[in-house]
Amino acid sequence: MDELLGWCVVANVAAVDLKHFSAGTKLWVLPPQWGDGGQDLVVVGRHRGSPGPVSQMVVPRVHLTNFRVRGVYQPAVHRQLTKPLRRKELGQWASKEEAEKVVEWWARDAAIYEGVNRPLQRAELYYRLADVRPGHVLQQWAIQDVMNPKLPLEIGAVFRDRQEVEAIRELRELLDTIETGGVANWRNNELWPVVGQVAEKIRALLSR
Repeated sequence: MDELLGWCVVANVAAVDLKHFSAGTKLWVLPPQWGDGGQDLVVVGRHRGSPGPVSQMVVPRVHLTNFRVRGVYQPAVHRQLTKPLRRKELGQWASKEEAEKVVEWWARDAAIYEGVNRPLQRAELYYRLADVRPGHVLQQWAIQDVMNPKLPLEIGAVFRDRQEVEAIRELRELLDTIETGGVANWRNNELWPVVGQVAEKIRALLSR
């Protein structure tokens, strides 16, 4: 059996072709390198239309799917994974367990991203919805995102179907009602538990 050279996350290019990789291409994926939560990732894979060796590229995570953890056995793949990028050494996966933990997070994001034209905005809304109730440090910004008049409600942009759109409208109506009640009744408004329930319902819809 070939020697295990390390552990790595593996993914496939989602339905849209990328400049350097065709849809479905298997890619070896390194951990986040730039403190951006892994929005852009260093990957290693076979260039589209080329039967030649694998090469190193940077691609947006939003275009990747089917994340899993695999052992690295091929020296050619390992060389590309450990090759410096722009003269800087790249961080590697410290362990199989670390990779598996991150895969859970990325797989959830991949489920959120799927099927819309503005996947990053959809994902940001998903995480903001956890902060709409009183007591959360980011509540003000979460409510601003939910109530943002520029949040597109047409199907296919941020929301996949009418059920998601109607749920966000329900949440907006609740927040409007609380705001109408005035500052004196803001924090103790009896509608906040309902707001929390509707926000969690929307998060469940967005991550189906």
